Parts: sequence; structure tokens; C-alpha cells
Amino acid sequence: MAAKHGERGVLVMRIVQAAAWIAALWSLTTIAQAQGTASLAITHVNVVDVVDGHVDSDRTVTIQNGNIERVDGGSPPANARIVDAKGKYLIPGLWDMHAHTGGPTPTPALERFQAKWLELYVLNGVTGIRDMGSELEIILKLRAGTASGAILGPRIFTAGPILDDAPGDWPLRLRVKTAADGRAAVQMLKAKGVDLIKVHDHTPREAFFAIADEARRQHLPLAGHRPLAVKMQEVLDAGQGDIEHLDNNRLWFPCSGGKEYHPDTCKDFFAMLARRQIWQTPTLVAFAEVATLGTPDSQLSEEELAYASKPIRNGWALNQSTFITPANRAQVVQDSRTGARTAAIVTRDLANAGVPILTGCDFMIAGFCVHDELHALVSGGMTPLAALQSATLAPARYLKVDETLGSIAPGKRADLVLLDANPLQDIANTRRIRAVLLGGRFLDRSEIDRRLAQVRSAAKATEHD
Repeated sequence: MAAKHGERGVLVMRIVQAAAWIAALWSLTTIAQAQGTASLAITHVNVVDVVDGHVDSDRTVTIQNGNIERVDGGSPPANARIVDAKGKYLIPGLWDMHAHTGGPTPTPALERFQAKWLELYVLNGVTGIRDMGSELEIILKLRAGTASGAILGPRIFTAGPILDDAPGDWPLRLRVKTAADGRAAVQMLKAKGVDLIKVHDHTPREAFFAIADEARRQHLPLAGHRPLAVKMQEVLDAGQGDIEHLDNNRLWFPCSGGKEYHPDTCKDFFAMLARRQIWQTPTLVAFAEVATLGTPDSQLSEEELAYASKPIRNGWALNQSTFITPANRAQVVQDSRTGARTAAIVTRDLANAGVPILTGCDFMIAGFCVHDELHALVSGGMTPLAALQSATLAPARYLKVDETLGSIAPGKRADLVLLDANPLQDIANTRRIRAVLLGGRFLDRSEIDRRLAQVRSAAKATEHD
């Protein structure tokens, strides 16, 4: 009898859960429909044209069904919600083109925090990310969640796990040792629906060439590090279209004859990269901070570090333990910061030579890090326009979605950031966010601040997990 009562209780619980799920789905659909049908007009706004760097003053940007309908000097539709943006500047949504999002989630609390982490991107005006290494099923679930609107987060393009044979228990890997392993991995990832393939330092030579060939067959872009066993020219000839972290801050070593950068002797090499349009994601701040994150020596503000969960801080410490000892710590910190400053100058010269540049953060604080990286790019000599393009127009072109993303024009998706000041005059103005639009959904400053406080609380809660 007790068993029957238990079965009845389980049945009732399942019915209640199903009803709650249907109600939640109905609510989500109703909200999405309401947002999609409502017309929004941003009036008297200065529109930043990231294609050629001019500002169109006193524009009206009309948004319908999540897309930009008009950009002109006319009157808004009679039934539109009006946002008076006089004195404000409108830019396309920003991108982080080197993110790591979907790590292991051993507890429900940490899984919830991953959703909050994605929210942190949007609250900082970052409406798209390229995830460059995550646990496959987790990142696919998160990608589906942000695409449906169930999770407030950026549009996600993902490589899934890194195809590598790194020693020990390095995370976020799918182990490949042979050519057959590499080919099978690409086929499996294609079937799962990833957007690109990523290789790393310890991808075996034979596996790399098989991965490159199979990625080409499966029409998947190949990106990542230069495997240590493969020469740069071989990597490029095999079809790898981008090099992350400026080849671990060694891109200029061969043409310079060592660590010291010699611009004149690197011109021909940079010209070849430009001619072949080999994308570069420098991750300057990540290199500057790799030895100090989570320590008193970090140059990040306490405000920014407050968003780092306990697992993220543990990850920083674990990574540092692999290359830092008490004896070499001071030298490693100095070398990482010196190398990052040189890399910023190299990035400027690459951009001036016509090599396409992407803004990326690696393991930094979601959203905030994009603004840190833009500052680093400009500090190295890039113009504010070139830096802004690396986080807007360039990612859209790299991902081949520039028909719908990356700039402000009729027919494009309304992923937008409203700023208090002109970022073309000072790149720091990208931090002065008045509102964010994600597919037309409008988040004003008060909502942004409220949600930021929630993310900080969620990060703090992981301390007790």
C-alpha cells in the first residue's frame, strides 16, 4: 500500500512539473511575441558607422520583430515605444571572439552560475561570443538556451572541445592521438552541430593534418593554436584560418630573429598574412594577467574581480601552478607584462598591414574583459575605430554573418549598445553603457545594474559550494 501511495505521489509530482514547464514555456512565448511585435524607436541618436568610421547625427532607428527596420532622420511610427537618445551614441553589439564558457558543472549551483556568466556578457554590451573550448554537451545546451531566449546571453558560436593530446588532466579536451582519431572527432563534432574546429599546442602532427583535411571536407573553419609539432607555413597551407594569441606571443620571433621585435624584418611576413587574410586574436590582457589573476598583483579592479566565481578563481590558481614557482614568480610576472606590451605594438603593425584582428578575452571576466581588451589594443597604437571594428564588424565577417550582424543598417538584427559618449573619440566610452538591445529586447541602465548585482551575488554564493 505504501508503495502505491509513493507511486501516486511521483505521478502527481510529474504532472505538477509538466504543468509548470508548460506554463513557463507559454510565458516565455508570450514575452517573445510581445517583444517581437512591439515597435521601438530610438530617436535623436548619433549612429556610429563602424564600416567607414563616421557618425550620423540625429537619427531615428526603428526596430521591429527584433530587427532594424529603418535608420533615417524621419519621425518614429505612431505606435512605437520611444527612447529619446539625444546626445547618445549607438554602436553594434560587441563580440568576444575567444571565450571559454561551458566547463564542468559538478553542482546545480555552478550550472546556474554559468547561465549568469553568460548574462554578464550582455550586461556589458557583448551580444556575441566565439567559444573556443568547452565541454560539448554543456556548451550546446547553453547555445540553445541563449538562442531560444530561455537564457539571457549572447549568440554563441562554438568549437566544442579542443582537439588535442595535452599531458595530464587538462580540461576542455577531446583526446586525439592518431590521424584516425582526428578525422573521427571532426565527423562527430560536425554531427553534433559545432560551428568550427579548434586545435591546440599538443595536437599531434599526423592528427592535425587529418583534422585539417576533414574540417575542409565538412565545411568547418579550422582555428586555434599552431601545434608545436607543425611549422607555421604548414599550418597555413593546411587551411587553418586564424592563429590565436599571436602564436602564444611568438608570432614575431622568426621574422625578428628572437624575442625583440624588429618591425622592418617582419614586414614581408605580415604582408603574407594580410594577403591570405589569416585572422589574429591577440588576447593581450589575458597575457598581461596570466601570472597575476586572483592575486594582489592583478591589475584588474576589485569591482571586476567580484564577478569571478570560486571555480574560476581556482582555475586561475591551477593554471598558474603549472608554470610559476616562488623562485621565478617575479620574473614571470615581468615577462608576461612586457610580452603583452610588445604584442600590442605587433598587433598595431599587423592591423596596419591589413591583417584582420579580432577582440578576444580567453579566461578573463565575461563582458568586462572586452572593454579591457579594446583599451589594450588602442594603447598599443590601434585607432579607436580599428579597435571597435575588431569587436563588431570583423567578428561578423569572420563568422560570415555580416549580412545580419556587425553594423547598424536596415534588415540587420537589433543587437545594439547605447553609449553616453563617442567611442571613436575615446575607446573607454564603450564602458559608458546607457542601454543594451539584444534582438530588440531593451535593457536600460537600471535593469543592467539590478542584474549585475544578481551576478555578483551568484558569484559570491559559489564560495560556499
